[in-house]
Amino acid sequence: MDELGIGGIPVEKPQAAVTFSPLGEPITPEEVAGRLSQNLYAQLADGSDDTVRGAIARAGIYIGTVLRRLKVPYNLDDKIVREVVLIHAIYELHIALGHEEAGKEYRIKARDIIRAAWGDFPEAESAPEKGAAAAVATPPKRKQPWR
Repeated sequence: MDELGIGGIPVEKPQAAVTFSPLGEPITPEEVAGRLSQNLYAQLADGSDDTVRGAIARAGIYIGTVLRRLKVPYNLDDKIVREVVLIHAIYELHIALGHEEAGKEYRIKARDIIRAAWGDFPEAESAPEKGAAAAVATPPKRKQPWR
């Protein structure tokens, strides 16, 4: 900076990372295990509760963003919010093992619950609607002499 002669110019420091933590009692691997058969849980967890914790964290972030877009409080003590995060955590476990088709029904179920509870589910593929940025005026057509 000194070689450019701009060393004394004040600069704004980047803000600290925004933390993302929902209200309420955290979801545990035992709670996820309670939703599945022992064999399926063992397969999806891949022998580690850390794998399940990772899926819960990913599900929490995804559902948290959906709820934020819908302006719904992210509180895990709310039975509907908790159910949706649990279901999506199971979906995340399936996806982590490459079982997209097996997990798809969980994603659909989570989406259906969100739609039933809050009336909408923001799809990632569809951008939010925007108003017209400008109007374009077209000049009137001239009569063509050959007609």
